[in-house]
Amino acid sequence: MTAVARGNLSDMSELYQRRHKSLFRFFFRLTGKQTASEDLTHDVFVRMIRYRHTYTAGDSFDAWMYRIARNALSDQVKKHRWELPTESSEMEKVESSRPDPFETYAKQQDLALLHRAMRELPEDKRELIVLSRFQGLSYEQIGQIVGAETGTVKVRVFRAMKEMSSIYADLQREKAS
Repeated sequence: MTAVARGNLSDMSELYQRRHKSLFRFFFRLTGKQTASEDLTHDVFVRMIRYRHTYTAGDSFDAWMYRIARNALSDQVKKHRWELPTESSEMEKVESSRPDPFETYAKQQDLALLHRAMRELPEDKRELIVLSRFQGLSYEQIGQIVGAETGTVKVRVFRAMKEMSSIYADLQREKAS
C-alpha cells in the first residue's frame, strides 16, 4: 500500500487480488446480501485509491482498510436503509464434513440459529464479532478501526459474544418448544 500511496496505482491490482475476498466476506456477514457486498467491496477499493494519501507506512493496513470498509457500509446503510435478511436461505452455507444427513441437517439448523442470533445483535456488537472472529483481526487492529483502546475492545467483544450466546440460547429454547 505504501507504493500505491506514493502514486504507483498498478500495485493496487495485487492488493485487490489479496484482499477482495476477505472484504466481501466481511460485508456479507454484516448485510447478508451478495450484490450489496460485491458493490461495497468495489467501493472500498475505489475509496482506497481516492484516499491513498491517508495511509501512513507503518500503520496496520488491515485496520486502515476496514476503517474505510466500515465507513462505506455506514454510508450505504444511511443511503438505502437496508433491512437484514430474514430467510436463512440467503445466508452462507457451510457444508458438513460428515456424510450423515441427520448431522448435516442439525448443523444447518444450528448455523441458521447462529445467523439469526447475529442478526438480532445491535450493529456495533455484530461488527465487533465479525472483525474479531470471522476476519481474524487483533484487538489492537479493531481498536484502530473503531477508535477505542485495546482493553476496551476486548471487553466489548467479550460482552458481544456473551449477548450473542444468550440470544442463541433463547432461540434454541424457542425452537425446542
